[in-house]
Amino acid sequence: MKNLFKKYYILLVLILTVVFSSCEKVLDLKLDNTEPKLVIEAILTDLDVKHIVSLSNTANFDASNTKIPVSGALVSIKEENGPTIIYTEQTPGNYISTKYKGIPGKKYTITVVANGITYTATSVMPLAVPIKSLNQIELSAFGETRKLVQVNYDDPAGVTNFYYNRLFINNLKKDQFNVESDRFTDGRNVKNTIFIDDPDLVTGDKVKIQLLTIDENVYKYLFSISQISGNGGPPTTPANPNSNFNNGALGFFSASTFTVDSLTIK
Repeated sequence: MKNLFKKYYILLVLILTVVFSSCEKVLDLKLDNTEPKLVIEAILTDLDVKHIVSLSNTANFDASNTKIPVSGALVSIKEENGPTIIYTEQTPGNYISTKYKGIPGKKYTITVVANGITYTATSVMPLAVPIKSLNQIELSAFGETRKLVQVNYDDPAGVTNFYYNRLFINNLKKDQFNVESDRFTDGRNVKNTIFIDDPDLVTGDKVKIQLLTIDENVYKYLFSISQISGNGGPPTTPANPNSNFNNGALGFFSASTFTVDSLTIK
């Protein structure tokens, strides 16, 4: 499949080269510098572990690094009718909590104070939906066969659920976003195929899937990122997705239940 796409791409490049070969005008794209935006990435789970909040600033379009750590911030998460968890900066831009286990059904509010501005977001932790199993499947098209992973779980009936699959291959986290809702699968046994970006899976690869239940606002944010990046289809026009943080911050805060399973590709 990749070879076929590559052939189409080369053909397209050749066509465009012929069409525009007579154009002599050089376009000077003047990209304005923009004010940096704070990016907050925070996931609180129902695991009794230390949790991480990552803070960074966006950079200008022509900068070599698009992620600039933000140090010296104040970070805390307040449980509804419960304690406040204080985070401590461990490395530049990474803030760590003490061990804490979130409770499904509780609302959590994160507060970040950075450069004199206070940012907040809330998230309600959904009930857990455990992975039943992972299966290896194969998909054949255009004379090529790809190895893929299928996540199996039972969606609770009568409850609106949203899911975020985090993918690790050989202990390295993939950047792609795999999110879904139960709009068409409420109360059913779900067999969700994870389509993996290059490189393709090969025999011996160790695949780990983390299935997180998330609330609707987080789902909308991650889904918009997947559309912008082209996961599952052609990319859409770039735009900042709607974060659940106020004051113009990017990123998201998710109180999520968590389950994990692994397999080795044969």
